[in-house]
Amino acid sequence: MDSINATTPSNAHCISNAPCRMILIIIYGMVLLGGTIGTVLMSRLMFKRKSRSVMATIVLNIIVLHSILLVSLPFRLSYYVLNVWELGSFTCRLVSSIVYCHMYFTFVFYVAIVILRLLIYFNKLQMQELQKYHAVVLSIFIWMVGSLIFLPIFFLLYGIDPSYSGYRCFEFHKDLNRRKVIIVNYSLIVVMITVVMTLFLIQVGVIVQLIRALWPGMWTHQEFRAQIKSFFFLIVIVVCFVPHHAFRVHFIQNYSGTENSELVLYNEIFIALTTLCCLDMLCFIGGVIH
Repeated sequence: MDSINATTPSNAHCISNAPCRMILIIIYGMVLLGGTIGTVLMSRLMFKRKSRSVMATIVLNIIVLHSILLVSLPFRLSYYVLNVWELGSFTCRLVSSIVYCHMYFTFVFYVAIVILRLLIYFNKLQMQELQKYHAVVLSIFIWMVGSLIFLPIFFLLYGIDPSYSGYRCFEFHKDLNRRKVIIVNYSLIVVMITVVMTLFLIQVGVIVQLIRALWPGMWTHQEFRAQIKSFFFLIVIVVCFVPHHAFRVHFIQNYSGTENSELVLYNEIFIALTTLCCLDMLCFIGGVIH
């Protein structure tokens, strides 16, 4: 979780490292362009279909999350292009927290879709029993609980050291020296990895069963296609979110607090890679068109 960096610049700070800055500009620029196109097209598609299903409501929440992140990306891009942050420490902490809030909220909604479809597959839940208000209640619950958990963490634990400079942003150093921050990080890592591994194994088992039962015409069955879509969400988590959390373990254990640590550069790049999940709507649009 980033915070505002110390006043002393060094080559380990991504803002002072030209290759690192270029990588971040490319990643965030690609996400801003592709994510905007995907969310706009998916929003138009959902508006035309006027779907009131539970899954559609959850996807709408993901679109809202992507939109919030996309609005914050120009601030990040301007910082890496101009080489200075002039919007104050509070704005930096706000924009910085959006990346993490987006990641964890998106993760929760992805998991909600996967679990609902697994419950339907195992006959623990009937699709007919799910009404739109169930999804609305679930969405409100996730937003409220998530806000109560994540917002205090980001605004009370990160970026509060008085030595941080108002002209540097999105760089993580001294906060990892505090025990509370380490505990929070390890807790989030354990929860995400455990949930992903459990759901991934169950989902693969379900898909293998369906292939055996429906081969060779499995693609003509709605249930198989639904489980493949759920598997896609898990793939997005594994590709975009898990590497950041796996690297965070290495970062916590090996970062010594020295100003020339290359781990800081890698940390910022792994954070940027989490935003690639915004391209998921482009994948769905491609699938719908196909």
